[in-house]
Amino acid sequence: MRNFTIPDNIIKVLDVLEANGFEAYVVGGSVRDMCRGVTPHDYDVTTSALPEETKACFDGERVIETGIKHGTVTVISDGDPVEITTYRTDGEYEDNRHPAFVSFTSMLSLDLSRRDFTVNAMAYSPTRGLADEFDGLGDLDRRLIRCVGEPDRRFGEDGLRILRALRFASVLDFAIEAETAESVRKNKHLLKNISSERICAELFKLILGEGAERILAEYGEVIGFILPEATDGYDGKVRAIGESEADLILRLSILFLGSDGAAALGRLKSDGATQRAIRSVALLYEMPLADRVSLRRALRRHSAENVARAVKMKRLCGKIDRDEEDRLLRLLDETKNDCVSPSSLAVGGEDIIALGVSEGRAVGEMLERLLELVVTDVIPNEKSALIAEAKRMRGEK
Repeated sequence: MRNFTIPDNIIKVLDVLEANGFEAYVVGGSVRDMCRGVTPHDYDVTTSALPEETKACFDGERVIETGIKHGTVTVISDGDPVEITTYRTDGEYEDNRHPAFVSFTSMLSLDLSRRDFTVNAMAYSPTRGLADEFDGLGDLDRRLIRCVGEPDRRFGEDGLRILRALRFASVLDFAIEAETAESVRKNKHLLKNISSERICAELFKLILGEGAERILAEYGEVIGFILPEATDGYDGKVRAIGESEADLILRLSILFLGSDGAAALGRLKSDGATQRAIRSVALLYEMPLADRVSLRRALRRHSAENVARAVKMKRLCGKIDRDEEDRLLRLLDETKNDCVSPSSLAVGGEDIIALGVSEGRAVGEMLERLLELVVTDVIPNEKSALIAEAKRMRGEK
């Protein structure tokens, strides 16, 4: 028995539409998640009401015409936005991504028939029950991702569905039904028509999924099509990803080992922070991280999180064993609060200026030289020792 627990603000929206003589259901991912016993992040509503009729039902409420041409309006219910979309069918897809037009329909079954996968093509109403025209519930129980209708047609309509199939299979740890899987491989070229940003978003979700290792291994030709930079040593990288924790930067760093991952992600228009982190881990992976001094040197330019990722990556990729990984991570934990930046020195710029160094660049250079001596344990991070060394440096000139 499935437990369909729907928040009060969504029930209120459904009740208003039903009270005005229209059908109304929650639909798609929220129904899939409820059937799995997972609390949905959000709830989409579908209805037989036309957009203008939906607006009239909520007269006096705040209503936003989010995508009214495509049948969607957003109602603010108890302070939260709820998207309500009219049952619709799609016209021909001209760009492997968007329909040329949509037509509204009074039949829920026609609306569900245009959706991507059976597990996403279910709708539920507290008064009307579960609408499951394509055995999505059965596919959930079988742990299968299967296209609604003919897979080639579904992927031809929207090439992004190819990556969505892989993403759902990875995140849910499901298999992909045989005909759907064959079509995924056959139609991978359609991904060339998809925006870089959308590919990147799906890839990031896929690589973090519970089934990521299996899906990356089974569909390597699809991943290679969108990420040729990742193909060298691919099988070994996938095994390492399977052993790793679900950390996006770590897993991407492994996938791009031996190539310029930051440039690849730039091509996919990922966010700058992720690109910088990938570049940082790649540099750290090549650094000799072996003792406290080498870890301090790493921490001078990189975050403790990225140093830890590089250590883990060295073990996952066979450069060090688990005992060495554990030793380095313990040492890193002890070292991360050491003096590794000029701001952590026991002296500051005003102390150096008091010694007669007036030019800003010269002050900065002296602090950097003092920091290097502290990092390498030549002198302690104590004011008297640092001042004495600074005076000695002044005497060199």
